[in-house]
Amino acid sequence: MATIKYIGRTTDFRGKTLWEIVGNLKNFGVGRIVVRSMFERYPEPSFMKIVKVEALPNEEPARKVRVTVEKTFRGQKSPNLVQIESVSYKADYRLLSKHEEASYCKLVDRAEKIFPRDIDLPPLLQEFIARETGKPAPKVPIKLKAGRESRYRVAQEGEQPTVEVAMNIGKPASPSLYAGCEL
Repeated sequence: MATIKYIGRTTDFRGKTLWEIVGNLKNFGVGRIVVRSMFERYPEPSFMKIVKVEALPNEEPARKVRVTVEKTFRGQKSPNLVQIESVSYKADYRLLSKHEEASYCKLVDRAEKIFPRDIDLPPLLQEFIARETGKPAPKVPIKLKAGRESRYRVAQEGEQPTVEVAMNIGKPASPSLYAGCEL
């Protein structure tokens, strides 16, 4: 019996290419909802509603298609239409059935996380600064990198943060190991 050995890179793609999906639909699937399987790992819904489809010149070996979509990523709808062209050949898309669309596309508001304006230094650095200067260690202001999809920010003056950032070990998994230690 012959042994089959696969050569090459493995992928995590599950599904069909956009070419295969829109080619089998009436009106090339305009108005239908397509989901990329790679984005199903998030708890919020990520999907694309097809607005326009254009065929591209046949390039060997993969068939590509230019699809203009209304993109919703992690429950946040993009303000502009998005063109999918360079990743349309990946076999990672699935078509939602019409009865599944309403329940899947329900947008859920994610709560905005508000971080405090400043935090304490790590304990060892606090101790080092206190010994060197003779004064308590100062607090360090938080700098957050804001992204397109970010739902977090630094608290304004006088605003109550919703996230607590503390420099400690937290609640230990085995409290008996830390019996007699100050936490």
